Amino acid sequence: MRSFKTTSSTPAQGLSKFVVAVFTLPVFTQQLYMSTPGWLSRIMALAAGIIVVFSKILKFRRWRDETPRVPKFLLWFGLMLAELIFENGMVWLVSASDQQKYETVPALQDNVELGVNIVSRHVPLLHWFVYLKAATALHFLIALLALAFSVLWDQVPYSGFGIMTRVVATIAASRLIRIACFMSTVLPNPRPGCYARRFPPVPASVWETVKLGYTTIRGFGGCNDLIFSGHGAFWTLAPLAHQSYYHSKGGWSGSRTSTALLWLMLIQSSLRDVMEHHHYSVDMVLAVVVTWACWTWLEWVYPPSQRLQKRLPGSPPDKMEPWVLGVIAFGLFAAAVIIIGGRA
Repeated sequence: MRSFKTTSSTPAQGLSKFVVAVFTLPVFTQQLYMSTPGWLSRIMALAAGIIVVFSKILKFRRWRDETPRVPKFLLWFGLMLAELIFENGMVWLVSASDQQKYETVPALQDNVELGVNIVSRHVPLLHWFVYLKAATALHFLIALLALAFSVLWDQVPYSGFGIMTRVVATIAASRLIRIACFMSTVLPNPRPGCYARRFPPVPASVWETVKLGYTTIRGFGGCNDLIFSGHGAFWTLAPLAHQSYYHSKGGWSGSRTSTALLWLMLIQSSLRDVMEHHHYSVDMVLAVVVTWACWTWLEWVYPPSQRLQKRLPGSPPDKMEPWVLGVIAFGLFAAAVIIIGGRA
């Protein structure tokens, strides 16, 4: 099979530079948010991004590499949504089942937190690094979307739908394991009194209790769904996907830089979650390990060996199917809701 070749006018280092910019410009972002409302600044950035993406979509020529993979993506996307809805109820039920939910139960000892506090007294730079607000789930989401849409700029020799199919499949599989973990053993929340702050009293009947998990409670975090971190699992997908599918020339001036930065930001974000008492360190370690394992097991969904064939110069553009454009528009709309709401 002939290898994919990027055009000379679009060097493959472009994706790397974009990812580095996303994670290294937090000061500018904070200043922007200070001068304009948060929702307005997000809308401004989002509108500019959507305009650029859709202008490239309308000029995209290789639809034959994408369209056949859309049904498989939709199947896994549907399974992921079903799992997330199920998980939403389980997050409530594990908190409701905690027999000590109304008591002020102290958090468990976390040796990583103790170690960071000790070292930070002697190395102030570590304290600055751990608490740096440089990366959130939104940044990792943007990194994933950038990888998928980078096919528009010939940055990777793969299908964007193929890459995202493996991403959503890994989310569905890893979070099923997450449900089994936090429903099996109930750990006390690192922040005592969590239940009283976040949830209503448990209804008397079983039906009302279960129904509450899918009507009133929202899936933005619970109290005892700790092992393992759902956010940590999602963060892990960005460096895994870039490591698997993005290999530009140029060494540290190319894909190595952005991939290494993604792993570094994953470590930093995980440490910050522990230090801010959102999770225990074991939750973050297992999030990386389990997600990585699921990503490896599901390589068959879209193997990196399935590189796209080179198109001959002057080849006519493929026909664009309107329903595929509709799927892309729906995906961008869902991402927009997450980004504007800041809930990722």
